[in-house]
Amino acid sequence: MSTIISAGTTSGTAFSVNPDTSGQLVVQTNGTTTALTIDTSQNSTFAGWVKMPVYTVSTLPAAGTAGRRAFVSNALTPVALTAVVGGGAITVPVYDNGTTWMVG
Repeated sequence: MSTIISAGTTSGTAFSVNPDTSGQLVVQTNGTTTALTIDTSQNSTFAGWVKMPVYTVSTLPAAGTAGRRAFVSNALTPVALTAVVGGGAITVPVYDNGTTWMVG
């Protein structure tokens, strides 16, 4: 692999983005450990956890970008596939359906 973009170091870890011979995009740490692979069909494979941000319902960004995901920490009696309502103490995943944030 040849490095096409290389960022500076953060806490001693260098990050680079490398194409491989199959046309995949490979993001590596320290030039050898693959952290993320995006294949030619735009499927993403992560080597670690995907961490979603946690908001309260009132601090969620305005809905309108379908496909975004997050968590809320103060849902009130959440029901899957319904609009999330704040005022409780339940942490649940939510998604933006393009109009509103939904539980799920």
